[in-house]
Amino acid sequence: MKKKLLSFYNTLIIAGCCMSIAAFSACSKKIGYGVVNWSIPEHNLTATDIVPILVRSNISKVYIAELNKEKIEIPLWQLTFCTSKREAQAYIEKTKEYRSVYAAVKLDGLPLRSTPDNTGKQVYRLRENQIVKVLWKGEGAPVISRDKQLEGDWLYVMTNDGTRGWCFSYNLFTYDEREPSAPQQRQEAAADEVLTGILKSRWYPQYYREMIQKKHIDPERMTEDFGFFPGEGTGVARIMLKDMQIAFPYTGITKNRMGAYQFEGSPLLLQIRDAETIAVNYTDDKGSVQIHTFITLKENPQALADAETERRNAELQTLINAGPVFNSVNYGVLQFLQDGRFLWNGYQVLTPSIIPKGAGASGSVAIRYFISSKLKTEYRGILSFKFDGSGNWIDFFYTVSKQGVKLEYVKPENITDGIAAVRNLNPVILFFGAEGIEE
Repeated sequence: MKKKLLSFYNTLIIAGCCMSIAAFSACSKKIGYGVVNWSIPEHNLTATDIVPILVRSNISKVYIAELNKEKIEIPLWQLTFCTSKREAQAYIEKTKEYRSVYAAVKLDGLPLRSTPDNTGKQVYRLRENQIVKVLWKGEGAPVISRDKQLEGDWLYVMTNDGTRGWCFSYNLFTYDEREPSAPQQRQEAAADEVLTGILKSRWYPQYYREMIQKKHIDPERMTEDFGFFPGEGTGVARIMLKDMQIAFPYTGITKNRMGAYQFEGSPLLLQIRDAETIAVNYTDDKGSVQIHTFITLKENPQALADAETERRNAELQTLINAGPVFNSVNYGVLQFLQDGRFLWNGYQVLTPSIIPKGAGASGSVAIRYFISSKLKTEYRGILSFKFDGSGNWIDFFYTVSKQGVKLEYVKPENITDGIAAVRNLNPVILFFGAEGIEE
């Protein structure tokens, strides 16, 4: 049992004498104290309350805190970590004036700045009607508009994803969370419009954006089928990824005090990061918080994936046109067929180090990965072979010319995020001559 616990918590950072989860369970030694920044009604915690911190998890992005002799998980951003009670009390003293004060944003695109000055670096752009937590007031430069000084104060605030910065109060409506008011009700109505937009938008995995920016589209990982589907009208929200499909039946959607949307009757919680980004989190069967980020796109990802598939098919066609049969004295005869198939006989010298025994002489061939720019001077790309008698793909750098085909074996660990940037230390290089020419 201890081995399982150690394996499960091997990413957690535990200070002091608790050098393992088994020891942690026994001594529950504190590593510090957390001051609540944003009220947590589900645990009856309000801003500036103090909780003992037992563990910090950088993987799950949560603190494990002790409350009423029970252990609870709190997102990292929601607490300010202090090493001692004295440090925690000093932070509380600094923030006590605005302990229960929040603010609704009046102006879309209002910037958070690194310093209390209109020329300070922008660290975040707020949305209209977004809720922020006010931490404290500071002295800053006057804000001038049309030769007139605006009324207000520079406030140091925090968003509901933990981003902090300075914002001038002229474009904020501040309120005390202990005193519900009509402006708050108007904020809730505005939030419903935001929710409507979320439910009607198409949400894709965050890595789609990175693929598009790098022009490294993977058709296997970019399809219309992957993403977050809120389930408007069905009552079932879904997270659909290549290796994970989870459904969350729910009875309704409500907004909590942190500005997040709870899918009632399920563990699913949705937070708005910005106008094009949401974070969806839930607690899995093992009690770990899982977080997935999804985005909206102007591009059609399926069209991009289809275009990349066409490019890869055209690359394979160049091999067929150059051969389709290639010969090697050492590595046999390799023939490329239509429809992504191949025949390869006489490769025994590569068995079992590269091609496993019993793989057979036929299979599927595809272009599945990209190569780094530094390798493009020598190779055209990567060819992947999957023998009918083997379940795994075998990858080779390749280049093709009038003389034939050159292949170089690529170990699986040399391919990261769909890109091969590293050659093997002792590369296995294969030369095949075009039909009628032996290498």
